[in-house]
Amino acid sequence: MPPDRLSLRMRVLKPLCLMLPLVIFMAACGTPGAPQPPSLNLAKPVSDLKAVRSGDEVELTWTAATETTDGAKFRHRGQSKVCAAIDQPRIDQCTPLSTMPTPKDQKTASVAVKIPADRTAPTDYITYAVEVDNDRGRNAGLSNQVQIPTATVSSLNGAPLIRLTPETVLVTANVMPRNESIEQTLELRRSEKDNSAKESIVARRVLDLSESGEAANIELRDETFVWEKTYEYWVVITATAKVPNGETVTFDSAVSNPQELFAHDVFPPATPSGLQAVFSGAVPGQPPAIDLTWTPDVDRDLAGYFVFRRLQQEPASAAVKLNAQPVKAPAYHDTTIAGGNTYVYSVSAVDERGNESQRSEETSEQVPQKLRAGSFATKRLSRRVRGSYSVETMQGSERSTCLALEALLQRRNFTVSRIALDAFDTVHGEEHKISVNFVASTNLPSEIVE
Repeated sequence: MPPDRLSLRMRVLKPLCLMLPLVIFMAACGTPGAPQPPSLNLAKPVSDLKAVRSGDEVELTWTAATETTDGAKFRHRGQSKVCAAIDQPRIDQCTPLSTMPTPKDQKTASVAVKIPADRTAPTDYITYAVEVDNDRGRNAGLSNQVQIPTATVSSLNGAPLIRLTPETVLVTANVMPRNESIEQTLELRRSEKDNSAKESIVARRVLDLSESGEAANIELRDETFVWEKTYEYWVVITATAKVPNGETVTFDSAVSNPQELFAHDVFPPATPSGLQAVFSGAVPGQPPAIDLTWTPDVDRDLAGYFVFRRLQQEPASAAVKLNAQPVKAPAYHDTTIAGGNTYVYSVSAVDERGNESQRSEETSEQVPQKLRAGSFATKRLSRRVRGSYSVETMQGSERSTCLALEALLQRRNFTVSRIALDAFDTVHGEEHKISVNFVASTNLPSEIVE
């Protein structure tokens, strides 16, 4: 083939060779699918709307919208609308009660709305819902719907009076009762100053609504407080009503402002009463003594008692304290006595913080000039002991001798089941010989010995 013809053929084939890979590549590509529609950017409807009534306000809360109905991120935000319908069980189309910007960086959204003043009849209620628009004013529909009763209920007149007493924090609230068709309760709530998150209900009373329209003072008591702590107290009226969707709604219809109280104990215990003194006589192996007993004090923070004594001829100011530390039991055994003296006793009570009561009424007891030892005669019957006790004592001391014998037996771990004065005979002058019969029991293996 001539060179010129070969050159011409090469010039024709070269472009075809260059186009061949492109043709092969295009032949390998698949058929393109149908085009996808763009996202409508509609926020997924709220599903956790909640409503809480306090007084004449309702607070609505819900999780802020972050996702669209097609699973994409909700970017182009518009307004969030609060929808409301009065005395209607369901909202079909939103009538905006208020609008607010849809939060971008918050997990939750909330808004407080007022209850209409003309919608407070006993059976009135409001149904609430939320709609979340995009930036074009479009949305995917209403949220879940909630219902709140709007009836007028009892109210508080002024601030409650709070007073600290020795036994309780006493709170008095003036209540104007209304609407007996709804169950209502008065509650006393408390939190510690350093732990406000720990709120507790410490007292509660169901309101008597039979006399609606007449204000009354109602007392609530906190008997669980701890001395030397600071608390905040407030009073709340709660009401419970059913709404058409079948739910029972409990709400705070009235709430007082918190008041601070420091529970500082400056209150002494009650003054002891019933003080008695009995001369125990002289018993072999034991010194003569006067036994004191009195009525127990019931104060919850009682630490014990102090015992005071003076001679009968001394003034009351001369009384001295016999015990440096409080005695726990309502009894005292005084062995620091001498024959021929008449001793006058009184007792005070003291609490754990050192607050001391006034002294009790005084009582006295005479110690004979001559202290003669008494004698026992006993017979052991299994765990029981039957016997008599004889002692010479002063005239008029028969009852004191019986009490002294009972105290003596108890100190020896005997339980007295019967004790009675048997007889007494005049010995000489004012002194008597007394015999007392008794029956006692014990768990000890030994019996009384002379």
